[in-house]
Amino acid sequence: MRVLYDGWSLVHDPLSPGSLHLLAVLGNLVTGISPVLVFPDRVPDWMESFEMHVLQSQDTDWGRLEWEQFRLPSLARQLDVQLLHLTTPTASAWSHLPTVFSPTGFGAGVADWTGIPHRPLESTNVLDRLRLSASQGGLVRVNRILWPGDLPDLGLSAHVGSLPPVLPRNFGPDLDQLSFSDPELPPADTSGLDPVELPDDFILYHGPGGRQPLQQLVQSWLWCAAAVGGYFPLLLLGLGESDSRTVSDLIELYDLEDSVQILPQVPPALLPRIYRQCTAVFHPAPASPWCGPVRMALAFRKPLVAVEHPLTAAITGPAAYLAEEKDARALAAALVTVVVEEDVASRLSAAARRRVQGWDDQQYGEQLLAIYLDVCRGDNQG
Repeated sequence: MRVLYDGWSLVHDPLSPGSLHLLAVLGNLVTGISPVLVFPDRVPDWMESFEMHVLQSQDTDWGRLEWEQFRLPSLARQLDVQLLHLTTPTASAWSHLPTVFSPTGFGAGVADWTGIPHRPLESTNVLDRLRLSASQGGLVRVNRILWPGDLPDLGLSAHVGSLPPVLPRNFGPDLDQLSFSDPELPPADTSGLDPVELPDDFILYHGPGGRQPLQQLVQSWLWCAAAVGGYFPLLLLGLGESDSRTVSDLIELYDLEDSVQILPQVPPALLPRIYRQCTAVFHPAPASPWCGPVRMALAFRKPLVAVEHPLTAAITGPAAYLAEEKDARALAAALVTVVVEEDVASRLSAAARRRVQGWDDQQYGEQLLAIYLDVCRGDNQG
């Protein structure tokens, strides 16, 4: 069966959970699924060879709204696909194409996965409101929400299909089988780090962006920069131009230039190398249900400091040091603990090793195909 996958995030936000989960899906497909990818701009050089189409669209608020609600569904009809698989909850409110949705945003519920910043109503522009309304209307038409099988039901109202946790190929969880100098990678895939010499030890922050999460990050870092920043600088990954400007202003405001560094955008293929080299992962924000910093930290057995939340706790179990989300001092204290107390870091690493042993992607493709077929037959029961 021909399945359409939305390549917007692969072009405009390639290190986001939505992009990484889409790469995981594509890397674990089985015979019987013919993927069709549609991109709003030039296909990234690092993409594998699939059936791919470019539908040129502007990277603006209106351009994305038009892409999600009209242009992508229209092209789907032209390409004769049977189903649309989204990693953002942006199904068209006017399309009747069978659709499944994998929640991938940073959040605790469907309302957090809209991809639209949570701002006071009076500060939300008209296009944001229109896109949110259309997306909510489209969610009503989604035939199945695909949810990781290791997480509890968090009250999703739509029909749910349970699948094993899955990561992109070569992203773990077995480090012994990972290749960090893959000879098949073209030179362009390693040039992304040329401007940056990674330190031997560093703390990694890998999203989310947005003013509130980034302010939370900097406020937490302020409490521990003097203690550990000289030995374990904080490296920020996956930030776009707007978020980079926000962080740069905060870094200058609080005189953190010596302990915080913004990494350039790199191809997803380089993420395993960055995660393997980091000392710890700092994620003072909600988790992503599928592939995101929380799962990737576990896959690479890195000490993880994250916020207390049922979703994060369900993913990590004892393999993370969790602290209150709004308590910057507690988050900072947890981060200092995992980087200076080797026994704590070792316990978290060992717990992560045990945690990921339950992740079974061997059955993912077959189970995904079964859900696709059920949806196309009109069997929308979870």
